[in-house]
Amino acid sequence: GAFPLPVWASSEYRDVMPPLNGETIAAILPVAFTAAAIGLLESLLTLEIIDEMTNTKGNNNREAIGQGLGNLFSGILGGMGGCTTIGQSMMNLHSGGFTRLSSTVAAIFMLCIILVAYPLINLIPVAGLAGVMFVVTYFTIEWESFKVVFGSCLPQ
Repeated sequence: GAFPLPVWASSEYRDVMPPLNGETIAAILPVAFTAAAIGLLESLLTLEIIDEMTNTKGNNNREAIGQGLGNLFSGILGGMGGCTTIGQSMMNLHSGGFTRLSSTVAAIFMLCIILVAYPLINLIPVAGLAGVMFVVTYFTIEWESFKVVFGSCLPQ
């Protein structure tokens, strides 16, 4: 449980890191673009679903720029990039959170847990966390949609 240090700030990684040259960048770039494209598509699709459910219109450009800048600074500071997830967005909506304030409160709460309660979180068995994930997944899935999926697989 320690906070990650950026590899450029830690002397521990200086000898094992590949050199930052054209060859390294050429090897990393295709994977980086693929991961960024997948994350961006997931975020934009989530935005579209949330827009349909709330009868609002989000800004795709703002979402893309915000995600790109967030992932850039996260990487610089030693974090791991990410994207909007449908799971948290659906839980927010089902819990009555329809504004950007609900996402902000969820992020601040998560930050407080990470900064203050991480010694307690480390005591929770991974199996218990997996159980929580299964319960969240169970309540996130729209079970009625399986009828439509299975019905579309039947012969006409």
